[in-house]
Amino acid sequence: MNKQLICAGALAATALLMPDPVAAGASPHIRVGHVGHDHHLALFVAADHSARSAGKAGFLMRPVKKHKLYELLKGKRKLATVELIKVGGGSKMPTALAQGVIDVGLGGTAPVLAAVDKGAPLRLIAPLHNKGDMFVLAPTFPADTWQEFVEKARKAQEPIRIGYKSPVAVAKVIFEEALKHEGLTFSGNVSDRNVNVRMINVKGGGKLNASLAAGLVDGYAGNNPFPAIGEEKKILKIVIDIEDLPPRKFKNHPCCCVAANNKATETKKEIITALLVLLIQGTELINRDIDIAATSAAEWIGTTEKVEKRSIPTSGYSMAASKEWHEQMKVWLAAMNELGIFSGKLKNLDEKRVAAIACDLALLREAWKHVED
Repeated sequence: MNKQLICAGALAATALLMPDPVAAGASPHIRVGHVGHDHHLALFVAADHSARSAGKAGFLMRPVKKHKLYELLKGKRKLATVELIKVGGGSKMPTALAQGVIDVGLGGTAPVLAAVDKGAPLRLIAPLHNKGDMFVLAPTFPADTWQEFVEKARKAQEPIRIGYKSPVAVAKVIFEEALKHEGLTFSGNVSDRNVNVRMINVKGGGKLNASLAAGLVDGYAGNNPFPAIGEEKKILKIVIDIEDLPPRKFKNHPCCCVAANNKATETKKEIITALLVLLIQGTELINRDIDIAATSAAEWIGTTEKVEKRSIPTSGYSMAASKEWHEQMKVWLAAMNELGIFSGKLKNLDEKRVAAIACDLALLREAWKHVED
């Protein structure tokens, strides 16, 4: 049985045994999962600074236990208690959603789509973040540019080892598209020595820098802030922003999104809409004030403001389901199909048909009405 499903099942069982922090009948309770890196900064800024950006909508998050438990308010009226839970990246967040461990989750667009493809009862309910992924190499690796890396990979006697954090990680998908474009062969099979690049699953973003420092990989394709942390520690060199890899069709690529399980979108509409309003306002504050954003990120993640001021500008923070976002989703879906990631409900479907199956943006539209009124 899949280990992630076992873990998620255990978490779900634990959640059922744990007493709900909210007294029976007091107010609804909603669990929100995040991965704990700065691509999910809108949540952290919303929790820290909702009063600063509340505007006419009047939605607030008031801490009960900082970083973990909050009251969600509309003016003075309490809508719900919000429990924030740090969940793993990659397919772990969608699995937690599917198992009912969390109601709403912030995580990678690719893993969410892959979960829906396999029949998981969840939907993408809002864009959240784009780009913010880097390709890095060890400082001693004899290549400083992408073209130098390509030439080195073509001539190497042994496969060059490149790490990634999970099988459907955004950075991995784009990196493998670039390898295909360059005519480089790659495989995750350790027994396959007749390839240019060996892709190695280090099983978690937090293990990318450790794997590189230990010499287990020669480089990695991964998201900030890990490259920014590694650069500060001088254990890597950043070769290229992933979005600039050839064939350069992933400019401003959708990276993270907000997803929810189907039961939650049916039974907790008002609460989820309010959360989306807060995330929109948090996003706007990130884009207005890098100092506030860096301070929140450093406190929540455990990095430094210096690292975050290097990391945050490599990302794009937007919750607008814009024409550009839809166009980039088309590119994204084509890449996932080409790489064989889809094998079920979404296989070979166009963007409109995928959107009908995998997305539900109705609550996002309601949230924007609150912000724009």
